[in-house]
Amino acid sequence: MRAAIAIVASAVTLLAACSKGENAGAEEARKAAEAEQKAREARGEPAKKMAPPVPGETHIPCEQLLDLPAYQTAIGEVEPMTVRDMGKNEPEAAASCSLIRGGKKLTDAEQQAKLKKEGRLGVIPGDEICNVTAYCWTIEDPDRFRKKCATRKETDDDSMGSYACRQTVAVGAFDVYVYRFFDADTKCILQVKGGASQTDAEITRKCAITARDTIGPATIAVGKNAPAPAAPAGSDSGSATK
Repeated sequence: MRAAIAIVASAVTLLAACSKGENAGAEEARKAAEAEQKAREARGEPAKKMAPPVPGETHIPCEQLLDLPAYQTAIGEVEPMTVRDMGKNEPEAAASCSLIRGGKKLTDAEQQAKLKKEGRLGVIPGDEICNVTAYCWTIEDPDRFRKKCATRKETDDDSMGSYACRQTVAVGAFDVYVYRFFDADTKCILQVKGGASQTDAEITRKCAITARDTIGPATIAVGKNAPAPAAPAGSDSGSATK
């Protein structure tokens, strides 16, 4: 029950379009890597074995990818958050995980009272705060990634203290951001965006910084190299959290 349902629907549609664009970019990266390898072979150079950070179609559990306490601290959430696996919405990603606001869910009457008092609901308990998606099935290159950002007419952004390609999406009277960046530690492309009702750009930026600082080789490791699963401390829609 939301007063701004049209705005939310618009945001979901636009952010879904972002994902489709990233999927197309993954295919471009794969073709570019193949072309580079063929060029090396044509020059008579020895074949260089290249492998993506995560084998194709292997999925990383959200409780392994995300350091939940780090996000909790970074964005100042008081109530314990949970994690929701959104991988079904990102078929080209090794993982797509959403942080969900904790606390007691509001009744319809409480939502009405909040709307009357504040004019909007915003992110309420049970809503998605931000989403972190890792594209790790292709061989990526930081220079090619920067050029792709320019081709897509998106913005070069250094507000995280490192390079990111930032897309601006208008949601009603608000501008919300989608951050994409090449992660030097994992060689994955990470994408961070706010939830459908998230209009606080600073929260999304802090989620992006935390993803950059906490996601590393161990958090994307699979098979025998994967870390032992942590004891579940909570869940949301069947997905355990740290």
